[in-house]
Amino acid sequence: MARRYKIGKFEFDSYEEYARGMADVKKIDKITHSVDIYDPDTALRLYQNIRAKKIRFYSKIGRQFFIDIADIVADSTQTIMDEQEITQIPAKADYSKQILGAVCLLAAIACFVWYFWSDYTNRRGNQVNDYLKELRDSPQQTVEMVSNDSFFLQDAPELAAAAQDVYTDEGVLQPEQKSILMEFTSILQQNPNFAGWITIEGTKIDNPIVWTRDGSDFYLNHNFNGEEDINGTLFMDPRCHIADRSTNLILYGHNMKSGQMFGDLKKYLQEDFFLSHKQIIFDTIYEKGVYEIFAVCLGEVHYRDENIFRYYNFIQANTPEEYQAFLDNIRELSVFMSEELPNYEDDLLTLSTCNNYTEDGRLFLVAKKIQ
Repeated sequence: MARRYKIGKFEFDSYEEYARGMADVKKIDKITHSVDIYDPDTALRLYQNIRAKKIRFYSKIGRQFFIDIADIVADSTQTIMDEQEITQIPAKADYSKQILGAVCLLAAIACFVWYFWSDYTNRRGNQVNDYLKELRDSPQQTVEMVSNDSFFLQDAPELAAAAQDVYTDEGVLQPEQKSILMEFTSILQQNPNFAGWITIEGTKIDNPIVWTRDGSDFYLNHNFNGEEDINGTLFMDPRCHIADRSTNLILYGHNMKSGQMFGDLKKYLQEDFFLSHKQIIFDTIYEKGVYEIFAVCLGEVHYRDENIFRYYNFIQANTPEEYQAFLDNIRELSVFMSEELPNYEDDLLTLSTCNNYTEDGRLFLVAKKIQ
């Protein structure tokens, strides 16, 4: 039987939902102890701030609080209306209806355009991904096709300009100085930012990884082909190195509702899924790798002046003590954690995505290399 979590009368199916609920409880407690929510003016300002998302809630507890505030505002408004004589002006009412109709029409058009664009980018992104899989799975058969291909060159000539370069930590490295895996040579010709490929069984994650030396945010909203795409592309932290491998390679991706990019990582908040899908295949352009997930964690992005552990800053461990300190901090943030933990000699892989269990929340998995 699946574990259920409870806060008062509210029940939650997962730890993620429970954590959101607890965060909302703390926020509501702070509000109710700071202001009089039953004061009409205060209630109205509070209602407007929540509607404008200046104050955010992330659970059914927060939604219920918003409903309660709306009821307070409605009751106070009705009281005012009962105390005053309201004069209806037909002409203004008709004019208001015309404006409302126009607004609704524009909203419908905007929704249609957004849906069309979202659907198009999803399809285009899938097309690019399928093409790359062909290059990966049949490198010998596609050499001629790649050399004469216009699929990428027409859409993103800025990527094609450096198609013969292979990068290292310090700059550009000629191919003969570092051996590239055969299955990735054709893909690397398409995009010099290509760093590897990640696959997780039981999810939609089967994607290329990119890496840029300058830490550009280009791939947050562009696909591998260089086209605008709301899904973006999975990318590696620019501080990480694969030629001279860092202790921990950190990969980032959007938490898409469709499950694309790192949208399916949320499945790991279910213990059964975590226990049955621990393996990650992540091959860099230089070497193959199999990793085993040992920790599922929820964290936050913190302000620079806050003296607090930041999982996304652990790139290189120069001593066993630094490595162990990372593991100790990970334990504090873990939702699930295996009993068997990595040793100082083990290479690590971290997958990170957004999660709205709290403001600036992050869901991240940490895995150790086993092959």
